[in-house]
Amino acid sequence: MVLLGLSVQYLIDLVVAGVSLMIGFGIFALIASILCSAAFINNAKDVY
Repeated sequence: MVLLGLSVQYLIDLVVAGVSLMIGFGIFALIASILCSAAFINNAKDVY
């Protein structure tokens, strides 16, 4: 039973780590896309 509890705890830790990693990457991607679009808009303004 100890092994079963350990594996369940390991799975929970793995899921939590995966979710937090996805949230972190999502925030990073959001900031990166906002910065890229802002830079693109500024460049477009200069061109036209």
